[in-house]
Amino acid sequence: MKYFYQQLLACLSIVLITILLCGGLVYNFTIDSIYSNLSHKLSGYAETIINQNLDVATVEQNLNILEDNTIQIAQFDQYNIMTYPKTNYAFKSNLTDKEIRQMKDGDIIAMKQVKQNFDGQEKELVLIYYPIFKQQKYTGFIAIGSPLSQLQHQLTDLQNSILVAFGIASVFGILVSFVFARYQTKRIEQLRKATQQIADGNFDVSVPHATKDEIDYLAVSFNQMANSLRKSEQEIERQETLRRQLLMDVAHEMRTPLTTMNGLLEGLLYDMIPEDKKARSLDLICKETQRLTRLVNENLDYEKIRANEIVLVKQEIPVKPALQNVVLQLQELADKKDDQLVIHCEDDFTIYADYDRFIQIVVNLVKNAIQFTDHGTITLKTWSDKNNDILAIHDTGIGIEADKIDAIWERFYKADISRKSTKYGESGIGLAIVKSLVTSHGGDISVHSQKGKGTSFIIKFPKHICENKKGEL
Repeated sequence: MKYFYQQLLACLSIVLITILLCGGLVYNFTIDSIYSNLSHKLSGYAETIINQNLDVATVEQNLNILEDNTIQIAQFDQYNIMTYPKTNYAFKSNLTDKEIRQMKDGDIIAMKQVKQNFDGQEKELVLIYYPIFKQQKYTGFIAIGSPLSQLQHQLTDLQNSILVAFGIASVFGILVSFVFARYQTKRIEQLRKATQQIADGNFDVSVPHATKDEIDYLAVSFNQMANSLRKSEQEIERQETLRRQLLMDVAHEMRTPLTTMNGLLEGLLYDMIPEDKKARSLDLICKETQRLTRLVNENLDYEKIRANEIVLVKQEIPVKPALQNVVLQLQELADKKDDQLVIHCEDDFTIYADYDRFIQIVVNLVKNAIQFTDHGTITLKTWSDKNNDILAIHDTGIGIEADKIDAIWERFYKADISRKSTKYGESGIGLAIVKSLVTSHGGDISVHSQKGKGTSFIIKFPKHICENKKGEL
């Protein structure tokens, strides 16, 4: 069964059951009221006759004058023989011996139904029997009744009224149930269509909601799910693009040395290289092999850093000697580009870091600065603020365009693709490794660059709090 019909049936059932219960209660209450009113009316007549010692025949005539001629009155003696109205035979009431005894005890027999009137004719009556006592002696009783047909007529009118009300309420209930079921079904249908779009791969979908009930909360959760799926799809596409780009970059970086090595090896194999140049060719093959090895090792190292598989042995590092060692190591490379390496660092300045990884960070940044600086100056400067020890490496090289700065941390990234074969040298993953290492130290690295004027890398290492001097740096 469709959800719409389920909702319609459920709502309609509730409405109809409520109407039936209310109608039944009203019907029973009204019947009780009719019987109670009739009982009070008949009892009032009987009490008036007995208390005022009125003549029964006179009272009945007065009732006929008042157009209450449906009331019938009879009087019986202590032997249960009717004394009024007069008949040709000894007419007795249909009271049982038990009921007669109750009357003698002063009890009233109320609302007893009989099938014949006081004339012996077939006519259903509702009677009330009132005992008569004179000088505390039981002398008989009065029977006052009303035709049952009159009571049934009132009940029939009541039933018809209830049926009309039931019909009107049922129609109204059906309309309300239909509108409510249609409204709920429409909301479910919106969710179904949106879910189908998700299944078809369209994650750019949203379900309207007002945050009023459980379906609205479901719509909120659905929208959150769709948004998460959309972001996941975008991230998957981005990762796939990066994967393809990485494969192309790795292939490009490996193809150059492999091509060089293959050409030299073929030359040596077929004795095409002069004897005086064979040593230089072998040296070039060795360097290209080292380049390939370094490329593979850097990628492996980068993945280990990203996976937090490296162990950092942190200590207070005397920075100035470490920087001097780096400068000494890279001086020959700087001389080839006619670059000057300058250090501005206090003798007692320290940084809390892993020594080998710190050297790796500095070497990569200085080599990057040398690569993009000709006839310039590369400055290594240190200072401290309240929470960090800071190392800045500034060059006077070609600089980086502002919209390209965020992309330099990607593996094999080049701001200008054409530079892959220019004097600025090979691309690599040095900066990607630097950023990952700084992050592993809990630090931060930022870049400030101006096209044509130079670039500054600023690295912040958190200060170490000594355990034996809590509260002091």
